[in-house]
Amino acid sequence: MHDQSENAAHIHMDAMRTLLAVAVAFGHIWALLIRDYQPTANIAVNFLYFAAGFGHSSVILFFVLSGYWITRSVVARTRTGWSWRAYLSDRLVRLLLVLVPALALTGVFDGIAILLLDSPTHRGATGTYVVARDIRSDLTLEVLVGNLFFLQEVLVRPFGSNGPLWSIAFEFWYYLWFPALWLLVSGRRVSLALVTLAIGLLNPELPMGFVSWLCGALLVFADRYLSERSSRQLPGGSRATGAAALLFLATLLWARSGDYRLEDPALAAMFALFLLAMLQHPPRIPGPVNALARYGASASFSLYATHFPLMALCTALIITTDRIAPSVGAILLALAILAFSIGFGWVFASGTEKHTMIARRHIRRLMGIGGRR
Repeated sequence: MHDQSENAAHIHMDAMRTLLAVAVAFGHIWALLIRDYQPTANIAVNFLYFAAGFGHSSVILFFVLSGYWITRSVVARTRTGWSWRAYLSDRLVRLLLVLVPALALTGVFDGIAILLLDSPTHRGATGTYVVARDIRSDLTLEVLVGNLFFLQEVLVRPFGSNGPLWSIAFEFWYYLWFPALWLLVSGRRVSLALVTLAIGLLNPELPMGFVSWLCGALLVFADRYLSERSSRQLPGGSRATGAAALLFLATLLWARSGDYRLEDPALAAMFALFLLAMLQHPPRIPGPVNALARYGASASFSLYATHFPLMALCTALIITTDRIAPSVGAILLALAILAFSIGFGWVFASGTEKHTMIARRHIRRLMGIGGRR
């Protein structure tokens, strides 16, 4: 019975991946195209400026979801015989299958914007916080190689205009840290991967993000603890889920304007609590949730990895040094670019992340690794 409930909750979680990726992308196109906020009595415009400010929080919520899925995988693998080769092979295929072509596209899109359009956006001349400097110095071979080794915002900057790639680097190090710590805590072995914890000394934001990521890991154990003891199931049914949702939303609104030091782990913890309630008492799955879940499971990573350089190029075709006022036409233009980026992410995914399992099987055969997932 719990497996059915868990599967229903997972569909909602996949749908959330779509919503979070779209929230990040919307915040970016708004900041790239629309001028900074100026007081207005227009409620709709005020709402859109407010809605554009949830990008960072969305990444933190992504960390929680990632922590949940990776922890489930790591725990299952340790029960059947842990292999670093198999684990890292699967994780690297998942990341590099999207990251490598995304970096190539970033170079192409940025090259067009800089060489053909002399884009003020890419020179950091429009005053937007999302491209606050000339990105030409970030299009070097050194930066590219650093990004391929997941060192963006550790030793190098993200490649070109693709600032969102910082979180992919963070994710990679968390993929190493958690199993190394889990193997140590569970008494199985001390791993050389523990040495990579020192990477956190190079950027204090890296271990801070790991705290949020671990909220997803704790969710796995809390859910199993409650599910294995029916008498200890989270009480309240749908009321508990609703209360947890309200608490999470209140924290999300509070965290929007914070400095992220305290707000990020607090938001992650409240999101994990909401997910726990949903895992214990999953809501129904209306049709739109299924559609969002399909995109989230198969293309949200591609959307996240490609949207910014695509949006920056679109912006370079439209504006010079002055971003535009939030008129009806400007808002529709921003939404059109957002929709185009979502569609582009789907097409990009059809040639990359949708082939993850095939690529994994091929790499396993080449490396002589067994066929478990």
